[in-house]
Amino acid sequence: METVSTAELLERVNKLVELLEKALVKRELYPPRLTKYEVARIVGARAMQLAMGAQPLIDIQELNTTDPVLIAMEELKRGLLDFVIVRELPDGKTVKIRLKDLLELEKSL
Repeated sequence: METVSTAELLERVNKLVELLEKALVKRELYPPRLTKYEVARIVGARAMQLAMGAQPLIDIQELNTTDPVLIAMEELKRGLLDFVIVRELPDGKTVKIRLKDLLELEKSL
């Protein structure tokens, strides 16, 4: 378990409060995490890119595999992908959320 100074803890709490306030005011980030459907869509899209010849964002030597799905899952897990999640709200509006922002919010919860 890592030791965290009071200043670091306070900074993390303030960041979390700020993110939650944005979510509550706009009510756009529900759920404040990736859904299983979004994960499947992102991994599938990235795996297709890799299968079509895109360069991996990680060193595939450390994974010991060339499977595009496993590589895509690892890239997602490490937060290296630059995707935008588009969510349609019940009122018909669409919300665009950067994947990195959503992963950051998910980690802070």
